[in-house]
Amino acid sequence: MNFRNIFKILKLEKYTSSLIFKNIGWLFFDKFCRLGIGLFVGVWVAKYLGPDNFGKWNYSIAIVAILSALSTLGLDQVLVKSLIEHENDEDYLMGTAFFLRFFGAILAVIFACIYIYFQSGTALLLITFITALNLVFQCFDVIDLKLQSVLKSKVSVIIKNSAFIAASVLKLLVIHNKGGLLLFVIISLIEIMLGALGLAFNYGLPRVMKWRFNMIYAKKLLLECWPLLLSGIIILLYMRIDQVMIGSMLSTTDVGLYSVSVKFSELWYFIPTVFANSFFPKLIKLKIDVVQYKRLCSKLLKLLFLISFFISAALSLCAGKLISTLYGASYIASAFALQISIWTSIFVFWGVGAANMLLIEDLNKHNLYKSIQGLVLNVILNLLLIPRLGINGAAIATLISQFYASYLYYLFPKSTRHIFVLQSKSILFFLNS
Repeated sequence: MNFRNIFKILKLEKYTSSLIFKNIGWLFFDKFCRLGIGLFVGVWVAKYLGPDNFGKWNYSIAIVAILSALSTLGLDQVLVKSLIEHENDEDYLMGTAFFLRFFGAILAVIFACIYIYFQSGTALLLITFITALNLVFQCFDVIDLKLQSVLKSKVSVIIKNSAFIAASVLKLLVIHNKGGLLLFVIISLIEIMLGALGLAFNYGLPRVMKWRFNMIYAKKLLLECWPLLLSGIIILLYMRIDQVMIGSMLSTTDVGLYSVSVKFSELWYFIPTVFANSFFPKLIKLKIDVVQYKRLCSKLLKLLFLISFFISAALSLCAGKLISTLYGASYIASAFALQISIWTSIFVFWGVGAANMLLIEDLNKHNLYKSIQGLVLNVILNLLLIPRLGINGAAIATLISQFYASYLYYLFPKSTRHIFVLQSKSILFFLNS
């Protein structure tokens, strides 16, 4: 896909410096590298482990993913914004963000282990503990956020992909030597550790040692990000609660089947993040010019709709063939769930773009409100549909709740109605505004 041509169609080029293009290019290289290698290795791992063991691992991942918001704290875009606005206070901002995330990660590890112990006993406790440790080392992603703030994602891409490739090779060796599930979980932790060490060494250990926790900045960051933190927890809940509820109401085998469809749907969620993060600094600077700001937001939403629509249509048409070819007959029940869930991509893409608008426009509270309502709707629909339709019911519940939380919600509050209008107009991507 030639994004320069798409940018010309949408007249986005005048907003796009060569630095933004390079940043987007490196981020896409990162994701496509992971798509190619990750899909190959991921399919092999899923087939090797089988739906039951693969489901157990994904059940633990779902629990940790829900609790990961305690570690990220919704700080990502808030920290990027603060680093742009207060570049002279980098040591205090980086140190404060790191220690806040570290404390949250420790809490997440504890809560994950407590939950899994009372829910499943000791059977999945070690797997969940090792999986949750990923959050501790991901605290060094504050360095990645610093690189994003200056549009230098190339460094992070090279470091993290090197760790990813090394981990992928190790997983293939485990399959060749007929290793157990625990080894795959450990290797995934090693990948995160290597990435964290690489970022720290590149940033400079002496500079890392200069990081300081600052209570004033801690209060400022938490005050600004608390709606994003709560909405992040809730978003993760309604993105993962379906797998948790399937595991509780059906079986880990069903979790394994559903996880395959979810992985194909979520495979593309990096795309809106790449564009939104790359244009985020530009949007912050354009905020003072309301006309230009809204024009760029409109064009960005059009771009996100265009890409997500074609991905959804293509995957919906070839879902059955794709699942049977890659995963085999034992996973074929995932196909119809994929045909449903892939259409959530449109609303996820829109949601990422809209979330940045809410942050820039000081409307963070709506990230929280819409997420709470989306979660409640998702849980109710899961309770109604999973017993009747199995994993397909969970896919339908996710689609409806995403439609509401990432699109329809914006219609009701007056302060967010312009986002609903821009999203609706973005369907007519061939029109220039």
